[in-house]
Amino acid sequence: MMIPKPPHHLSIFLLLLHLSPISCFNTKPSRTKPTPIITCKSNAEVRQAIDIYINPNDRILELGSQLSDTSSYLCQAISADKGTAVLVDVKRKETTSGRSKGRDVSILQTFANRIEYHELELFEQWKELIKQQHFDVLVVDVGSTIGNDLHLSALTICNEFISYQQPRVVIVKSKVLSSLAKRIIHSQRLLDGTTHLPTQLERSTTPILIPCVGVNDYRQTIPMVVRKGDSVLEVGCHYGTTTELLHAAAVIKNKGFCAGIDIGSIMNAKRRYPDITFEVVNAWNTLDLLKLKMNNCATDSSLGYDVVYADIGGLSGSNGLLESLALLDSLGNALQPRVIVIKSLCMKRLASQLIPISRVKVKEQS
Repeated sequence: MMIPKPPHHLSIFLLLLHLSPISCFNTKPSRTKPTPIITCKSNAEVRQAIDIYINPNDRILELGSQLSDTSSYLCQAISADKGTAVLVDVKRKETTSGRSKGRDVSILQTFANRIEYHELELFEQWKELIKQQHFDVLVVDVGSTIGNDLHLSALTICNEFISYQQPRVVIVKSKVLSSLAKRIIHSQRLLDGTTHLPTQLERSTTPILIPCVGVNDYRQTIPMVVRKGDSVLEVGCHYGTTTELLHAAAVIKNKGFCAGIDIGSIMNAKRRYPDITFEVVNAWNTLDLLKLKMNNCATDSSLGYDVVYADIGGLSGSNGLLESLALLDSLGNALQPRVIVIKSLCMKRLASQLIPISRVKVKEQS
């Protein structure tokens, strides 16, 4: 199945990100371990990450520096003779609500021997700084830099930096990115028993996300994810082989429902599995996904689905991360499932890359 076409307004947003002068995400598969992005939801967690990941001799870039306690803590973590903290912020009016609170300009004097401070007219000018010097670590406050805590924008900033600098680690303060990091589960860790799904997992607009690579991993998750009586949807059903496995796992007597959708021909799937619902639907048209269940399931009047599986050609390779995240958000918000399983290499890499600080138990050695 080819990638479904997103709504017009989202298409424009994704196009603008792709047209960024720096590629947001690596276009070539990398054999090296991806740079870890340590997600923090508070200043206290950022300081915890600084304790764990920053070395005395590091050269650090702090984006969205407000000359706060975090900036001071960062400067204390590096040595005066070899470490450097480059603090970057946009010019702000002192009266700006919330943005200037907690600023302590005395930091510039206290740590003058290890600080470079830059106030930019436009936030985008930070990209020029990273062309001129190398940094070991990026520390970024997403809300402070872009005004909103948006995970697509946060990941774009992080990966633009990584694509130029190849740093040792990125530390990012973002509640939404921290939430994403906590609910994305690497399929291999689930299959080998390293990670388990929560026992009291409920349907939500922020479901658990399980990225897989290869059809075997994709299908092996079914016994761990699907319960008898579930309503299940497969996006990108192709010939219906996986949809039939999902149907067998979910439907029992007069309970449960399973359907497969695709934007291509579904005649082969209908011919092979006449007892299963297959329809041609664009996955971005979430209202049609809700209507599909309402029109074909008489035993479950609830809206949405318990589990969604997605096998979409354009999202299965090494590229397409922004589109994958946007589609997952759309499906999560509209269908409110417990779990979404997606066959996507770029999403699986993201599962390896995003690390919530709450899961880091011991000091890691660089």
